[in-house]
Amino acid sequence: MALDEHGSVVFVGRPDWATKAKAIKVNQDARKGPVEDRRHLLHWDEQLKPILASVMGAMFKEHGNAGPKLKQALLGPLKRRLQRVTGNETEIAERVAKEINGAVINLVPDRADINKAIEIVRERVRKLTRRLTDDPGLTTRVGEAMRKPSANDAIMEVYLDEASQELLGGTSDDTEIKSQVQDICFQIVGLVQSCRAPCDFVMLLQQVSDSVTFDLSQKAQREQTRRTLAWLRQMESNVRDPADKRYEAMLTLLD
Repeated sequence: MALDEHGSVVFVGRPDWATKAKAIKVNQDARKGPVEDRRHLLHWDEQLKPILASVMGAMFKEHGNAGPKLKQALLGPLKRRLQRVTGNETEIAERVAKEINGAVINLVPDRADINKAIEIVRERVRKLTRRLTDDPGLTTRVGEAMRKPSANDAIMEVYLDEASQELLGGTSDDTEIKSQVQDICFQIVGLVQSCRAPCDFVMLLQQVSDSVTFDLSQKAQREQTRRTLAWLRQMESNVRDPADKRYEAMLTLLD
């Protein structure tokens, strides 16, 4: 963790697993079945890190970038949750990040190939979304389609062709990860083919991008899904609350 030139908190990389996270057993021997990862339901880069940066940034701004006031504000809500929290303010914030990343309620042991496939699919969907406005060749084709008699249908034909190429291209290799990527992308292409208007297509891509930032693992217990989603909604809705209140709410993921 560091402060940038604007005084904002920045987390670089991803913390090591906390002790409780390491206790979650995963199969790493392919002879015994599919290789597993400790999979986040809410992902580190997509949700956890931005929330941590925002909340910690608010705490550092509210209580000063260093000193006993900030340290006490950080330690107070931790006392009943964590043991042996030591160090300066930055080290405490890094310990919080490590615990949030390794919150047991947000982890499930499941297939590693699906875990990695989700990251690939997410980037493909986002690349396609960016290309709708940033790719000169694609925008030219859309402009030409707009001048045709049935402009709506012509634009959708361009969009669906691009979706198929972007999402399904490069998945012929018969590895487990690429097989999972192909399966997920085929489902997404099926969804976008149901769109009848360009605006619906764009909105659906945005929804799909959001959906693959939450890992709906079949091995996740119902209570895990309920609690993690409730926590995310809370953190998304409390951005205007006082820093201490947001910090306390963030730490409930550890309860």
